[in-house]
Amino acid sequence: MPVTVIEHWHLNEESSRNAFSVMPEMDDLVEDNAHAAPGWDGHARFFQLEDDTSHVLMIYSWGSKEEAEAMLESEKDLLADFIRTRCTRDREIEFAEELPVDV
Repeated sequence: MPVTVIEHWHLNEESSRNAFSVMPEMDDLVEDNAHAAPGWDGHARFFQLEDDTSHVLMIYSWGSKEEAEAMLESEKDLLADFIRTRCTRDREIEFAEELPVDV
């Protein structure tokens, strides 16, 4: 069953001022890994919070929670330097199931 993955990124001060440039750097690091994964279900969307510009949400659909967890695990080494140099802490990850509410 498809799942929505919500990644919370916590950028350092310098990176948060340049989030529009910084987040594509992160995406470039994992692009081939993610797009080749069996659960890939389209591109992510990025949202920088107005009240806390260091907090960026990355939201995307994935084939299943199990496939998403496997892909996220495979990204750890790819993202280690990015997280160390661009973030204040590791990303946080949540999973959500979309409700088929018709409004």
